[in-house]
Amino acid sequence: MYDPKYTKIFYNAFGGLEWSRLEATAYGRLQAIIHGDLILRYIKAGDRVLDAGSGPGRFSITAARAGGKVTVLDISDKQLEIAREKITTAGQFKMIERFVEGDICDLSLFSDGYFDMVICFGGALSYVCEKRQKAVRELMRVTRRGGIILASVMSLPGTMQGVARMVDIPTPENPYKSEPGRAALWSVLETGDLPGFFSPRVKMMHAPMHLFTAAELQSLFDGCEVLETAGSNVTIEEFSPAGDKIAANPAAFSTLVELERKLNHDPGLVNCGSHIIIAVRK
Repeated sequence: MYDPKYTKIFYNAFGGLEWSRLEATAYGRLQAIIHGDLILRYIKAGDRVLDAGSGPGRFSITAARAGGKVTVLDISDKQLEIAREKITTAGQFKMIERFVEGDICDLSLFSDGYFDMVICFGGALSYVCEKRQKAVRELMRVTRRGGIILASVMSLPGTMQGVARMVDIPTPENPYKSEPGRAALWSVLETGDLPGFFSPRVKMMHAPMHLFTAAELQSLFDGCEVLETAGSNVTIEEFSPAGDKIAANPAAFSTLVELERKLNHDPGLVNCGSHIIIAVRK
């Protein structure tokens, strides 16, 4: 399922949308804040940090502002180009050790235990599909003993809530539509493997993904100490009609963030958001 060349093509086409999607709505802004919380909770000034699957560098900036010396790695040369621009604009270029075009399944450029902290947020571990264990082993290998790994993946239950909104949309690109017992729908639910689907944002097929439960994510880091597991965006749906009003009201958005922080570690809600986030110590 994993095709690194296509994933690169897709995210090159996605371009600046990967940055703007975490600013344009209350849902996106909340996602950025909740992920950033974990970095600020565990990073120490002077830490050597790998942002693996960095995209346009949003979390590289968070780590750099907190005093981390950051290596920015992504499979997409376009995303790295944007990351360089955003990091420079943020005044954090001096905290960057290097930019690397690379695949999280092969971090052979780095020696064992090279980093104090490894960040792998967003979709990177979901996009490597059947190679997810190999990728996690690489993330673990390049982290020093006692170092911290922060990762997030696409949530299976959370994503299936979105898929449920598509079951009656009669488009040729939608494999989940209409009839009860549709094989493609139940296959995703049973295996976690989401095949490519048409992305109207970039007008091409979205790269396939593997969707996770919290238990599956934790099992990948066997041998590490799990420090915390949380959900992201457990309090608001992506297309909630209230989203625009909340985004426009600073007090309402502040309340949403506070509510999310209070609820997203609840065991009954961890699986229910857009992403599942984990912090482990090697």
